[in-house]
Amino acid sequence: MAKKWNLNTTGDLTAEPGSAVGLADYPPATPAERLAARPAEYGDQVVPPAPIWYLDTEGDPHSHGVTEPYEFTLFWRSNIGQADADPADSYYMGVAGLQGVGVAGHRITINTTGELHHPGGESSATVNGFWDKTDPEDPVWTAIEPETEYTVTVAAHNQAGEYGPESDELTLTTPAVGYDLRALTLPPLPPQDVDFAAALPVITTSGGGAIQLRWTKIANVTKYEIFDNSARDNTEGMDPSRIGLFESDTKIGEVNQPGSGTTVVTFDTPNYTAPGQPFALKVRAVRTDSNGTAYSAFSPVLRGVIPPSSVAPGQAGAPTLTTTPIVNGQVKLTLTAPTIDSTHGAPAWYAIYDGTRKVTTVNAPLGTAPHVTFTYPYGANYSFTVQAGNSAGTGPASTALTGTVPTPAAPGAPTGVGVTGATPTGFTVNWTAPAGANPPVTSYKVYDGATVKATITAPTTTANLTGYTASTAYSIQVAAVNSVGEGTKSTPAVTGTTPAS
Repeated sequence: MAKKWNLNTTGDLTAEPGSAVGLADYPPATPAERLAARPAEYGDQVVPPAPIWYLDTEGDPHSHGVTEPYEFTLFWRSNIGQADADPADSYYMGVAGLQGVGVAGHRITINTTGELHHPGGESSATVNGFWDKTDPEDPVWTAIEPETEYTVTVAAHNQAGEYGPESDELTLTTPAVGYDLRALTLPPLPPQDVDFAAALPVITTSGGGAIQLRWTKIANVTKYEIFDNSARDNTEGMDPSRIGLFESDTKIGEVNQPGSGTTVVTFDTPNYTAPGQPFALKVRAVRTDSNGTAYSAFSPVLRGVIPPSSVAPGQAGAPTLTTTPIVNGQVKLTLTAPTIDSTHGAPAWYAIYDGTRKVTTVNAPLGTAPHVTFTYPYGANYSFTVQAGNSAGTGPASTALTGTVPTPAAPGAPTGVGVTGATPTGFTVNWTAPAGANPPVTSYKVYDGATVKATITAPTTTANLTGYTASTAYSIQVAAVNSVGEGTKSTPAVTGTTPAS
């Protein structure tokens, strides 16, 4: 069993960790023996990874601190994650839940030639100047100036002074002197009275209907962002890449701050297309100026569902196979919504039947195809129909999609085999892929008589054969291969003779 060193103790041990102390058969090693047995890398430190900036809602690096005319504050994450054990090194066991472990300090680089050293493992800093090392022999202290753009990167180092890679670039601009920093660098207030500006839409067309919102304008903001969080469940957490947002928060739009003569902000959501479709709408204010971008907290969530339809849906379109042929028993169906008008309501769900057996239900609105995927046994017959329904009733069944799940087989023979560009030392072979291969063709074997001259990965259907000599006879055939096996060779063989030198 490999020895495990106690790296937390600098003094001598009377016995190695895990050994039986005091037994005649397991005498403790002497200090000299233990020191001699230590690996060459004993006590070596891991070089920290690149620090990570927090991101704004657009996914761009953001300081998440106050930016003033003569200084700015930075926040970042350093060495967060998990260090895995080294399988080739029995002495390094790995560690989980890192948060600045092994980080002895950071180097902050500003505008490429500026530099600051930030000792310790802290992952924030307030910058009011830096050492400009354009001339490394004579660095110059340079103060932060108003109305100036700065590009910043951060790199972490360990106790040995070994630096890891640089972070991504963060760009910020200091504001002009004279700003009311108390009013303009603090986050704006959130809207508190978000409400419906009109009755909720009853879906009477395939295009659906929008929810109309209103709220009172907030002072000193640039725009408002509107999110739908209807997909959130009780187990969902915050999105680590989008500060202030849950994982399922979906931005559905934004509206600019109205002019000075308007006190109310209005917004129409994208159209909702299914009765009973839930929504959970919330709004936040955004201010963007030379101080940077600041976000308010969210408004209270406005929850509800799209009103039910007063009439049942019409007949749904016949389902179709999303991909053909069916491979490995995976039947993938694309559904088609029925017409929606004053006499045919919008579907809230779709029921899929195989014959008289109901196999599944899909909620409206339909997303990206395939909408349904089944696994059927090889050789099974199917007859799929779809019925659209809502709280007012169910529409008639669609036309049936019928067929049989194919049994996997080796592919058929390629066709159209030909030889071109013959020289004394070789030639090019071309062919057409066999139709309807199930499973799909993965490669081709090119034969000269009984000898495989080339193996070509699909979907390429050409091969350059070399290694011939002048006036050599050839007899070319091609076979397709899939996961079942190799299919029959093309016929007839293409014969000929390489040209004379």
